[in-house]
Amino acid sequence: MKESRPRCRRDLPILERPVLLWLPLRRFECPGCRHRPWETSTTFGARTKWTVRLYNRVREECLRGCPCKQLARRYGLSERTVFRWTFERSRGGRPRKLGRALGIDAYARRKGHRSNTLIGDVDKGKPIVTLQGRRADDVVAWFRSRAQDERARVDVVVVDMSKAFFAAIQEVCGDQVHIIDRFHVVQQAVEALDAVWGSVKNQRAKDEAKALKKLRKRWLQSADQLNGAEWLAREEWQRRFPALREPIAWVQDLRTWFERTYTQPAREALLKLIERASQSAQEPLQRVAGTLTRWCDPIVRYIRHRYSKGMTEGFNNKIKLIQRMAYGLRHEHKRRKRILAWCGAP
Repeated sequence: MKESRPRCRRDLPILERPVLLWLPLRRFECPGCRHRPWETSTTFGARTKWTVRLYNRVREECLRGCPCKQLARRYGLSERTVFRWTFERSRGGRPRKLGRALGIDAYARRKGHRSNTLIGDVDKGKPIVTLQGRRADDVVAWFRSRAQDERARVDVVVVDMSKAFFAAIQEVCGDQVHIIDRFHVVQQAVEALDAVWGSVKNQRAKDEAKALKKLRKRWLQSADQLNGAEWLAREEWQRRFPALREPIAWVQDLRTWFERTYTQPAREALLKLIERASQSAQEPLQRVAGTLTRWCDPIVRYIRHRYSKGMTEGFNNKIKLIQRMAYGLRHEHKRRKRILAWCGAP
């Protein structure tokens, strides 16, 4: 044995006191070849200065909103180390490549009309980037900054009925990649049904309107989801109020339309549903017919690809939670780092 030196490893504090683990490592020397190797540790790496549980604890508390300065003082680290553990090691600050299926949505960075755009990979369930603004020029500029081979890899882009996002995707990727998922289409139909229900409720007495409100959940369910008593109650209310019969039947037919398999029959069936709504005497159904006519092709593409915006909507909820825990996160760089580190697997 040539020499021995202690190596220090930082661990979790005990009773708010810092803990340092001193590991003695020996160095050997071969008398024949004069080779002098250091002893290796199976528990710690060659250049590691902390334990895994300390690293996981610091990263978890920082993502929950604890300031870097407070964590550095508590665990005896530097602020730069806390920031590096939390974001850079979790790929929060490194560029991510575009995937085959993307999801685009907007979220509010402050109350009012100040919004940012979030672009995520639907297949991997990870956010790719978050950028300031939600205009078409902002999205187009970001896509233009990516390599041509990455943009050529994109086959599907799932968005809501946003004209700005539609114009940006149409300019960058063409007309055949834009898809509107099932949720936003059914949401338009349910809003039309609620408008008809509100007009009927306002014409009734207080007790009758209250009983009518309790049946709203049954209107949105299909016939196979109701038992016999609930189905008879819904039929009775439709008989008493004929104005509700047509929108309820139309909404149920629209929901079953998404269960179709082939594109061409689905397109023909959707055009028939739009024609039924446009010829209806109910004004809310006529407005929905105009909306579905404008977005007919992206809606039909859902039958082939079956992608939804559930992942990006979940990221929106996480972003709201992050900003509430951090009391705003007004610094755009720190907001982007935290969102990319929190949302999705590292």
